[in-house]
Formats: sequence, structure tokens, C-alpha cells
Amino acid sequence: MRLVKDLIDSGIVYFWVDNDSEKLSPDIATLALAEEWRTRYVHSQYPGDERRKSHIDRRKNRDKRMELDETLFASRLLPHGRRKTDVPVEVDIDQAAEKLKVFYC
Repeated sequence: MRLVKDLIDSGIVYFWVDNDSEKLSPDIATLALAEEWRTRYVHSQYPGDERRKSHIDRRKNRDKRMELDETLFASRLLPHGRRKTDVPVEVDIDQAAEKLKVFYC
């Protein structure tokens, strides 16, 4: 899955596409909501029994991460968590930048 940032008449939107560039999600207003949509989507695709009580990893909370680092006295290999949904999202395809260049050139 890749995150696309696009510019439409109502403003900037985000949406998820699969590897074939087929749109998976509706237009989403913010990056945080796009991250939440991805987490729910990925968890809904898992066929097995879910062991976690929450879809949100506790290590996403900055204060909790700092507390764990201070008490463990060790560097962790996976500071954001083990699941791919625990890693913060980044825009993979920025179509908004290309559309904005039209106004400045």
C-alpha cells in the first residue's frame, strides 16, 4: 500500500492505493486520519484471531516511548513497534506538489 497526497478543488486530500495504483480508500482529510484508516484496513484483512486488545500501539505515544527507553536502559531494534501499522505513515506519491507547480510556473 502506498499513500498518495493530492490536490482537489476542496483542498489537499490523502488516499491509499495498492501496488497496481488502484484506489483502496476514500479521500481522507488529514494525515492522521489516513494513518488510522490504514490501521483499521490492515487489521480487517488479517484472517486469524487478534491477540491485541487495541489496534493502536502504546509506543506511538511519545511520552510512553521515552519512559520505556529510560527504564530499560537499552536501545530497541524496533522503536515504533513490530507491526507495519505501528510505523508512522509517510506520503509515497505527492501529486499535490505537481499540481501546485502549474500555478507557479
